[in-house]
Amino acid sequence: MEGRRRLIIAITGSPGVGKTTIARLLAERLKALHIDLSKLAIERGLVEEWDERRETAVVDIKSVRREVERLLKSHDRVVVEGHYAHDVVPGDAWIFVLRREPWRLREELEHRGYGEGKVKENVEAELLDICLSEAVESHGAERIHEIDTTDKTAEEVVEEILEVVEGRRPRRIGVVDWLGRPEAKNLLEWLRDVSHR
Repeated sequence: MEGRRRLIIAITGSPGVGKTTIARLLAERLKALHIDLSKLAIERGLVEEWDERRETAVVDIKSVRREVERLLKSHDRVVVEGHYAHDVVPGDAWIFVLRREPWRLREELEHRGYGEGKVKENVEAELLDICLSEAVESHGAERIHEIDTTDKTAEEVVEEILEVVEGRRPRRIGVVDWLGRPEAKNLLEWLRDVSHR
């Protein structure tokens, strides 16, 4: 990396794809401030309510964005991590959307003890490219790089991110097609069953 130019990296994706592990490791490698948006929202009182049905905090996005902007004024290297990171970073940020096979994501979320409804919602979001679509809508396809983390180590993902940032690898999206995979059939049946309970 050249000098200490401003560098803002957003790591987004569904829960369970590896955002926190990768963001921490990346921030360490870059000597950057790591902002975990979930923690930031709770610590700064930016949570509007708790959504019982979805088992998640509802944050005030505008207030979170203002807090991130404030932190960016005093740090020239920042890694922002969260499933809505693309919604709170400025237009010059690098956006990395992490992906994971949704059938493996289901196992991970169940292992974490997520309720069936929350597992369903997040598996559907991954299956249907929701985080990728939202990131592209917010920043345009040319600002996005998508990484399938399924069989990669955190170090391999961090290395890919650094290669993109340093211009050694082109940005790309459209690297996954979960619905075109044979495993999707069983997953879709499970999603249908959960919806009818």
